[in-house]
Amino acid sequence: MGRSTAFAVLTAAVLVLAGCAAAPPPAPAPQPSSPLTLREALGDPTTVDFCGLLDLPDLDNALPLESRPAPSMGSCSFRTKNALISFGFPEDRAKERLADATPVARQDLTRDLRVVRTDLEGQPILHLVFTDDSSIRVGTFFTSPGSASEALTAATKTLEGAVRSLVAGKQAAHLAYRENSLARLDACSALWSDAEVSARLGTTVAGKGDLSRHRCLWGEQAADRLVRLEFGLGPRPKAAAGVREETLGGRESFVQEISGGCTVRTSHIEGPGANRNQAEHALLAVQAPNACDVARELANVAWPKLPA
Repeated sequence: MGRSTAFAVLTAAVLVLAGCAAAPPPAPAPQPSSPLTLREALGDPTTVDFCGLLDLPDLDNALPLESRPAPSMGSCSFRTKNALISFGFPEDRAKERLADATPVARQDLTRDLRVVRTDLEGQPILHLVFTDDSSIRVGTFFTSPGSASEALTAATKTLEGAVRSLVAGKQAAHLAYRENSLARLDACSALWSDAEVSARLGTTVAGKGDLSRHRCLWGEQAADRLVRLEFGLGPRPKAAAGVREETLGGRESFVQEISGGCTVRTSHIEGPGANRNQAEHALLAVQAPNACDVARELANVAWPKLPA
């Protein structure tokens, strides 16, 4: 794993009666106008289905998608030809960066919403900020400079669809997680204490998560030493080139060294969607000297605490 990874309606009806004059179109329903907080817009942040806020026809028209949007815990992701787009909650530290973010002028913003932009190592990130200063973000990841325009277009269209839905008062959809789901855990406190992580990293760190509680980061983005834990949804992992299958903490795990870091992943129960080929997983990523040794130690402590 690199030091920063970039781990996003139109209706019309006209009634014409044969032999009669056309009936006048109904007056448009008034849109809500009150200031909008994040919880009013999204409800319970631990179960939001961000894919339900996308305007897929608009995205397809703007730039055909290489993959259909896939929900995870606290996010939704999809691929265009040259970029990966992730739509969801920002990490808690994002509030510190948004103070100096660049405002993005938009004609469709009402209800005291605002859009700002930040950039992380050249990757544009758009943030929709609510009246309580909470936010959702659209992150991008591309590998060639020529893909920057495509990524920004995808991010912009993703946010536009969400803005239209939320300004109109549409309620966000929610995922129905099972009783022993990982989604019921707080990633920052369920498996380790800050002291346990600090001892293994060799530096003092404190975990900070996001509103979903499904992700936690110990350390700073791009730091030499950090630990990230994510609970998510996706295909069940398989052994492959560069991926070791091991038993850690009593659970089947898949260990992979990536760019000087290391990831450990273990699967859990099926995801909440009956028709989706998804399973829950816990993903641990470590950036540190001897990263895989540190990751194995942390997994051996954490995995026994996961629900059976």
